[in-house]
Amino acid sequence: PLPLGAPQSRPASLGGMAAESVSVTFHVECTKTKPGDAVFIVGSTPELGAWKVAGAVPCITSRQVFPMWSSEAVTLSAASEKVEFKVIVMAASGDQPDKATWEGGPNRVLHMPKTPSGGGAQLAASCAWGEPEVTYRTKLTGGASVGGGQGKRSSDDKMGRVETGVHFQIDETGDGLGELKPLTSMTRMASRNSALLGSSGSMIKRGSRHMCISSDGLLNAEMSRTPSLMLVDADELAEEVAARSEEMEELERQKLNQMQRRMPSGSLLESMRGIIDTADKNNTVMLQGFNWESWRAGGGDWYSIVQTKIQTMSDMGITDVWLPPPSQSVAPQGYLPSQLFNIDGSKYGDQAALEGLVKAMHESGIRAVADIVVNHRCGDKQDSQGRWNQFTSGMESRPSFAGVMDWGGWAITLGDKFSDGTGQNHPGQFDGKFDAAPDIDHANKKVQESISIWLRWLQLQIGFDAWRFDFVKGYSAEFVGLYCKKSAPAWAVGELWGDMQYDDSGLQHNQDRHRQDAVNWINATDKQSTAFDFTTKGVLQEAVKNCQYWRLKDSNGKPPGLLGWMPKHAVTFIDNHDTGSTQRHWPFPDDKVLVGYAYIITHPGIPSLFWDHVFDWGENHRNQIKELLRVRRDSGIPVDAPVNIQCADHDLYLAEIGNPPALRVALGPRQAGEPDRNYWSPGPAGNQFRVWVHRKEEKPAEKKTEAPKAAPTAPQAGSPKVAVSFTPITVDGQQLTPNAVQGMSKDELGKVCAKLEPVVKAAKDVMASK
Repeated sequence: PLPLGAPQSRPASLGGMAAESVSVTFHVECTKTKPGDAVFIVGSTPELGAWKVAGAVPCITSRQVFPMWSSEAVTLSAASEKVEFKVIVMAASGDQPDKATWEGGPNRVLHMPKTPSGGGAQLAASCAWGEPEVTYRTKLTGGASVGGGQGKRSSDDKMGRVETGVHFQIDETGDGLGELKPLTSMTRMASRNSALLGSSGSMIKRGSRHMCISSDGLLNAEMSRTPSLMLVDADELAEEVAARSEEMEELERQKLNQMQRRMPSGSLLESMRGIIDTADKNNTVMLQGFNWESWRAGGGDWYSIVQTKIQTMSDMGITDVWLPPPSQSVAPQGYLPSQLFNIDGSKYGDQAALEGLVKAMHESGIRAVADIVVNHRCGDKQDSQGRWNQFTSGMESRPSFAGVMDWGGWAITLGDKFSDGTGQNHPGQFDGKFDAAPDIDHANKKVQESISIWLRWLQLQIGFDAWRFDFVKGYSAEFVGLYCKKSAPAWAVGELWGDMQYDDSGLQHNQDRHRQDAVNWINATDKQSTAFDFTTKGVLQEAVKNCQYWRLKDSNGKPPGLLGWMPKHAVTFIDNHDTGSTQRHWPFPDDKVLVGYAYIITHPGIPSLFWDHVFDWGENHRNQIKELLRVRRDSGIPVDAPVNIQCADHDLYLAEIGNPPALRVALGPRQAGEPDRNYWSPGPAGNQFRVWVHRKEEKPAEKKTEAPKAAPTAPQAGSPKVAVSFTPITVDGQQLTPNAVQGMSKDELGKVCAKLEPVVKAAKDVMASK
């Protein structure tokens, strides 16, 4: 329990109760607290502080029962017919009464049971923050009764209602003790609480759906958090809790969205981490959900087009969709942003459409990845010297964000052509230059704070889950790490596109320096972000274009890209809106795109697909990618699966992935030969690529006991295979071994014989002539 300071001492039991007194315990459902806060009860009587916050009654909670808060018993005089009270939230220490948050609405009312001299009552009052209803139960002692009178009440007079909505329910027995009955409102409250929190304190499933009340009318926390799965259908409960968890996460996101400018950033981030799950990289597959021309499509509503493809994405196993830059931009593609909060100014669609798309993606279990363009920013006003270095946020609907992202020349790096000299810092030593727009000074604390607020707004208002950072070579990696820490995304990826090493003969085989740059960048973010594997793209497209598959093995026998060194942080891809699409700055060979996907989908790393390849190149092309994703998923290879490269010649690449091997892939025009059919089964195949999948072990069928049979006297169908032995040879690129021949069908053997017989006959003819 939280350490709470009680402003005054109050009896915790009825042992010393005076005549005509009522012992009241308050139970409050409240999620409005942040770490360090607590719930208090303040009311009209001196025992409840006489409306003074300093005298309020504290309530406590624990990880097991949160958001239920309970007070200790408070002894009130029964002389008054009613007691008014309210629920407040303030610092648990009680030393900041001026910062208390009061719930809205009219005062709550407790109607006190009448007790004769020497009598008394115990009362448990339950309510929820922001809801007017108060539900409470009584236990009478010394012959007291509800509403005056003594002795037994008639059996048909079990409930008394008052106009305030406060419900009594009591069925007295001969010994003067009330037999408690469940009320509808308590059942509703218990059901709502059941899906909120588990033993870890985060928003997860609970084993019990029941709030247990002891015979004295008080909440039994231990019983309430004890799983009671015997009482419910397990499948029905799992579905209900999953749906309720999603509902509660959405409600929590909406609450945090409204509170984000009034909460300390540390408390806000802690709450956000409870509703944004960290991505499992082993299962992550991303799709770039646009190309360079998408802003033209759909009459300016690209988001609605993407929404029509959600089911297809889900069927393919796509877990994340990278959406275009969301803000108003000088360039229609979004990469010259200006008013960052102005989502309605985007050429891809307005804010309502974007929020609707993200919501629909979430309903299908797909995360939304935002394209974060913060290396540079276009001013929307000029200074007195005509420089475009005055920035406005574009936020008009929420006054609490006033001033955020309203920058001047001070936010630009010194020496930039847009700078007015009022900035604080020059660009970093290794920062790349982007000449088309002002270079933002990320070392400036106010800039850092503004961008962090904007990122959290994108998460809580729009619903984004993860980040793709644009042009990260333009500013220090440490700031990408900072922005991740200040926004807690499910995951993040950076676009670090640098020059590869070339010589007179073309692309050099050794690209260690290129991928080392990516490793250094990832480490400099404190491993908060992954990086696109441009090394693998460059090497792979050179290999397939020139039939140089020897490039796919480095000097240590590993894959030559980032995935060979840091697979957990490598996002592999074939093309994007810059390298491909209509720009084609560095395109993958069109006729070898599926060969490329066969490589990145079967190998470690996080594969990223391109919109054009999935939705613009035809259904057959999409289905082949879908099949590759299926075998990756079914094989269960992790993001850092080991790669055993068995061959890397000019015309053939052959590797087995996993430990034990789960996938086998061959690339190139040369045939790789058939692997052991007892271990491998055929998978997806296409022009110059082929995949095999490890066979799943099948449980042997139970053998029936049969009488022994006499051994056959002659060969029977199904007899052991004929033993063969010869030196392995290669025919049409396929290696023939004794085991391979043993595993061939009659048709396959016939084709081999047809190929070899002319060779053998010609050899005999030549031999006879000598």
